[in-house]
Amino acid sequence: MNSKSSSLSSISDLFRPTNPRGLRSRDLSSTRLSVLKQEIQTDTHLIPLKNLYTLLGTDPINGLTNNRAKELLEYYGPNTLTPTTQFLWPRLLFKSLCTGFSIVIWLGAILCLTAYLIELSTKPDPRPDNLYLGCVLIAVDLICGLFSFFQNYKSSQILKTFNSMIPMYAKCTRDGVLTTDTEVHNLVKGDIVYVEIGDVIPADIRIIESKGFKVDNSSLTGECIAVSRSNTDGTPNILESPNVAFSSALCVEGWAKGLQPTVTASLTLTAKRMVAKQCLIKNLEAIEALGACTTICSDKTGTLTENKMCVRHIWMPDKTYSVLDDDFDSSLQNNQAFISLKVCGALCSNASVSSSGVMRGDASEKAILNFLINFDDPIAIRKMYPKVAEIPFNSVNKYQVSVHLDTSTSKFLVVIKGAPECIVSRCLSIIVNNEITDMSTEIKEAANVAIENLANTGERILAFADCVLDPEEFPLDYKFDTENVNFPLDNLRFLGLIGLKDPPREEVRFAIQRVREAGVRVMMVTGDHPATARAVASEVGIATTPDCHVVTGTDLRNMTPDLLYLTLEKHYEIVFARTSPTQKLTIVEACQRQGGVVAVTGDGVNDAPALRRADIGISMGITGSQVSKQTADIILMDDNFATIVTGIEEGRKIFDNLKKSVCYILISNVPEIIPVLMFILFSIPLPLGVMTILCVDLGTDMWPAVSLSYEQAEQDVMARPPRTSDPLVSASMLRLAYGHLGLVEFAAGMFAYFIVMAEHGFYPSSLFGIRERWDNEAVSDVEDSLGQEWTYAERKELERACQAAYFVAVVITQMMNGVICKTRYNSLFHVGMKNNVLKMGLLVELMLACAVCYVPGVNTFFRTYPLRLRWWFLALPFAAFMFVFDEFRKYCIRRQNFGRWFNKLIYY
Repeated sequence: MNSKSSSLSSISDLFRPTNPRGLRSRDLSSTRLSVLKQEIQTDTHLIPLKNLYTLLGTDPINGLTNNRAKELLEYYGPNTLTPTTQFLWPRLLFKSLCTGFSIVIWLGAILCLTAYLIELSTKPDPRPDNLYLGCVLIAVDLICGLFSFFQNYKSSQILKTFNSMIPMYAKCTRDGVLTTDTEVHNLVKGDIVYVEIGDVIPADIRIIESKGFKVDNSSLTGECIAVSRSNTDGTPNILESPNVAFSSALCVEGWAKGLQPTVTASLTLTAKRMVAKQCLIKNLEAIEALGACTTICSDKTGTLTENKMCVRHIWMPDKTYSVLDDDFDSSLQNNQAFISLKVCGALCSNASVSSSGVMRGDASEKAILNFLINFDDPIAIRKMYPKVAEIPFNSVNKYQVSVHLDTSTSKFLVVIKGAPECIVSRCLSIIVNNEITDMSTEIKEAANVAIENLANTGERILAFADCVLDPEEFPLDYKFDTENVNFPLDNLRFLGLIGLKDPPREEVRFAIQRVREAGVRVMMVTGDHPATARAVASEVGIATTPDCHVVTGTDLRNMTPDLLYLTLEKHYEIVFARTSPTQKLTIVEACQRQGGVVAVTGDGVNDAPALRRADIGISMGITGSQVSKQTADIILMDDNFATIVTGIEEGRKIFDNLKKSVCYILISNVPEIIPVLMFILFSIPLPLGVMTILCVDLGTDMWPAVSLSYEQAEQDVMARPPRTSDPLVSASMLRLAYGHLGLVEFAAGMFAYFIVMAEHGFYPSSLFGIRERWDNEAVSDVEDSLGQEWTYAERKELERACQAAYFVAVVITQMMNGVICKTRYNSLFHVGMKNNVLKMGLLVELMLACAVCYVPGVNTFFRTYPLRLRWWFLALPFAAFMFVFDEFRKYCIRRQNFGRWFNKLIYY
């Protein structure tokens, strides 16, 4: 079927990038947000078509002129999403290299090079340390900046990957000529567009003319039920108006004719993205924020459910039959009512099966057709009963009727299906025990009870009836009129009820149980009927008690923000039903007022404000609209709620692993800083040079620190409540790093330093206060503890050997530190060494240390020295002590010994 449509003020106009002069961007955001929280206000769907044609300067037959269309395109802009503000690549490169902490590194590099130039101009033999350090800092800044630029540049192209929901071409009439290759982005207000079955609606349209036109509005309303749209009077609520079809909805039946508005959305996207476990992460911080999530506002259709209707129950006068029962087929054999019901279900349907086996049509009809295929051949039934006439389903009548010719009896058969309250009242007879009998009051009451019971299980109920027409009154050449109906729609024979359900995903109940155990509150926000929503909430575990509170969209409209806040405080289990996408924004803000971190799912165009307002916006990758995908922080590639749970676990794991990496790095700060303090305070030869410090920080520590992010989640990751005020670097982490393990590494380094010095004659007692003469080039007779004299060159060579020994001691203990930091809670014997990246990192760390000490040229650059083999083992006792101490620490934490004060002291 087709439909004609006319243009109206687009919902997406609320996203237009119109900055009023003098209004700051932050104020604009708040102003626009206030507008988005209100229901859509427009009257263009209520204006009579003649007036609307005049208002838009168009003609229903000829459409716009090409010149007028060109003017409107220049004025309103293209029918596309406005791309995010993007920098040209030189500016983006500069922004990546010269912002944030990188500025400090550049300043450090400039100071180092300046110091070297001063020393070069004042000394005949300047030391190259400052030159080396400046070059290293520049290299670090360039590498990090180029990496950031590459990531930002790739992410800036993300808009181009989300164009699947808007068709490339549309059928449009201009200057009286219908063209099928008009590019969608060139459509303007006033264009007349044609939409047929299988087409995606190119923009928000007002229906001018149609025939059996149905659209799938699930991306807008959450209901996977096709709704009829036609040229009828509009309703005040545009979202429910039958003469409007929205952008990105799918035409599943019929045809329609687009005064069409422009779809323009100005949305800011975060640059970075990553893919992990069916999550497309567009904002890298979002996955970490998901780990701190306290509340999830989830859609129902497609997220908690499979977004696939299926037949669950059948009611006939004797009882209700469950399709899932093993004896379902046998219990209905030779049942005349069921046989007639199958014929009626096959005929009163427009769902079809292609040659490739793909079903097309309305979700409910596809479900019924799929059910019938298991018990009969509906295609063969349709051949036996060719269709003669049809009255499509509409929201006013709430039924669908078709007339068919029974080729075996040469009689016409009228079949009807629809809402039970509309069908039951039209029936006078029914099949009971394979005999036709009057439909008594008792049978009607039984049918109403069955309808109520099935509705309370969350099923959509359809009633079926038929009527065999008298061949004398309706001969074979009779002309059936579906406009002025000239055949009976009353005095029908009632056949039964079919209950359809969109089943919950199998994994969702367990997933919701896991997040609730993790202290995360889950609320359903759906456009479905309250009874359906509550039933599904009970099935998936959102509603676990009879006290689950159901709030409808009407209730929300009458609630003040304070009343909604109190409602959320009073009721832990809440289901929001019959809500509009704009009301979702109000719900999100109310949850945030409670101080929580809110994640919200959405797939429709109008979900964009809520997705943007939420701490974590989650869009659907399969059913999501283009706007929702662009606004969200995370896209679920499989539209599955269980993936959100995986994301929460992943987020908590990432935060835990990030803490491990930070702790690993902080521990090595102690053996790097204290030797410099001892050099200054006690005037000893420098135990660890600047270049070797850089070698630790930018070389040997890098791989192990990164590899800790590959650790698996610990056993308590989903057993603890969401973190609220847990900083990345906590006081307990600092106490462990600086007050415990870091001091052990410092002791290991100083032990190696003193041993090397002592082996060459400088006992520890003789080193204190020796720095002034040690570093003086003019002094060539510094005596050691054995009375040997050392020249300046000899002293510096020994200093390099001592610094190399200290460096190796730090590397050895840091390798043990990497093993220790694998877990914060569990024993290493429980977890094991399964992290292959960490094992490789420890090996690379050892190899780098060898290269720094033994490779000619490299040891000169880092001012180290080839060490004797026995000096490599000096730090091993300290490393063993670190392991034993940390295992004891974690044992005490798990057992909560010492009255838990030990946990508070060093459990980070």
